[in-house]
Amino acid sequence: MKKLQYIVLLTVALLVSNCDTNDDGFYNNVFAEVPNLVAIDAHASTYTVGEKLYISADFSRYLAEGSTTLDAFETTGANQFAFSYVIEKQTSATTWDVVNVNDSQLDIVKGSAQNGSYVYGICQYNTADETYEYRVGFPLLSTGTYRLSFNYNSDTPNKVELRSLSPKKRLILNINSVITGLDSAGFYHFTVN
Repeated sequence: MKKLQYIVLLTVALLVSNCDTNDDGFYNNVFAEVPNLVAIDAHASTYTVGEKLYISADFSRYLAEGSTTLDAFETTGANQFAFSYVIEKQTSATTWDVVNVNDSQLDIVKGSAQNGSYVYGICQYNTADETYEYRVGFPLLSTGTYRLSFNYNSDTPNKVELRSLSPKKRLILNINSVITGLDSAGFYHFTVN
């Protein structure tokens, strides 16, 4: 009987030791660092009511990561990469409220976007020049002090996380990309007159 208990204990120990607690490995997530894939067009500190604040991305499927080149399309099979950002308006000395507009008010030039508590942007793959493209203008409808940040779904304030929308059973590529023009807290501040 003691021998059976040892066998059961050994079997349970082996099963528990082989459990994969790494969710990234389980879900086929891989990570890369590639700077400046997304940009704030213009970088103006002042806008006029009625203008639009444009966010754009236009990056090759061939990404330089360190000393190697990563083929994002071949690796993931993804026709799209998604990212998010938030535009907030200051309503008091310490309060910022998310600015919402209807999706129909977004000026979608390339890619696609949806607006809710954040803008969900999708870079679309262009087979002609083998790039992922996004350019969307957010309407500035009232005067005030505003800020934009990309850290809604990112762990680092000065980076945006682009995530491949890969087909099932393909790798999901998460690209962390530094954004130019953000302050140390990860915000782009501007005023609308």
